Amino acid sequence: MWSRHRSALFLLAAVIVTHSRPALADEVSVVIGFSLPPYVIADENRGMEYDIVKEALALEGHTMVPQYVPLGRVAKVMEAGRADAALTQRVETGLTANFSDIYIVYRNYAITLASRDITIDRLGDLAGKSILAFQNATIYLGPEFKAAVAGNPAYREEAKQVSQPTLLFLGRIDVVIADRNIFSWFAHHSDVAAKVDVTQPVRYHPLFPPTEYRVAFHDPALRDSFNRGLASLRSSGEYARIVARYSPLMAEENKQ
Repeated sequence: MWSRHRSALFLLAAVIVTHSRPALADEVSVVIGFSLPPYVIADENRGMEYDIVKEALALEGHTMVPQYVPLGRVAKVMEAGRADAALTQRVETGLTANFSDIYIVYRNYAITLASRDITIDRLGDLAGKSILAFQNATIYLGPEFKAAVAGNPAYREEAKQVSQPTLLFLGRIDVVIADRNIFSWFAHHSDVAAKVDVTQPVRYHPLFPPTEYRVAFHDPALRDSFNRGLASLRSSGEYARIVARYSPLMAEENKQ
C-alpha cells in the first residue's frame, strides 16, 4: 500500500516540477525584420525591441537565436514553421499564431520636406502624391490606408528603409511613410549624409494611431513564458532602462 502511495507521490512531484519549469527552456529561434533600427540593429544584434525580447526570454531561461529576413518575409518564415517566434507582429495581419502581450509601440507618420509645404491632414490628402512606404505598410497600417493608396501608380514599398530619407531629401518623392525613429536613424546614417543634405527640415504628419506590436509564437506555453518574462522585465525597471539606452533617438518622439 505504502509503495503505491509513494509512487503516486513521486509522480505528483514530477508533474509539479515539470510544470514549474520555464516552457521549452532552451534556444528559441526568432525571425526578425532586419531593417528596423533603432528597434532592431541587425548587424550588432541589439536594439530597443531586440533587447526587450531577448531579456524577457532570458528571465524565463530561454536563449534567443535571431534569424534576420526582410520585414515582408517574417510572417512567411513563421508560417512555414522555420522559426519558433516572430517579432513585430499584429493580430490584424491574419497570421495564425499565439500572440504575446504588447511589448513595443511604433509611431508611424507621413513625412514630407518642409520646403515643399505639402498639406496632409487626412489619408485622402495622399491622393496624387508619390509615396515610399515600408514593406507591407498596407497590411500593418490597416484597410483605410490601403484604400487611400490603392490605384496610386506612384505608391511603392521598400524593404530597405535607408532609401526613404535619401529619396525624400533628394526631392524624388513627395511622402515617406515610416516610424519616426526609424526614419531619423537612417537620416543620420553616414551613407545617407554623404549623398544628401540631411539638415533639411521635415514635417511629420500624424495620420496614424500608435501601432502596437506583439511577438507571435507557435507554442502557447512558450508565449505564456515570454509574457511572464516581459511582466518581470517591466516590474523590475529593466524595461525602462532598455528604452533609456536608446533615449536620444526617442527624445523628439516623446514630445508628441
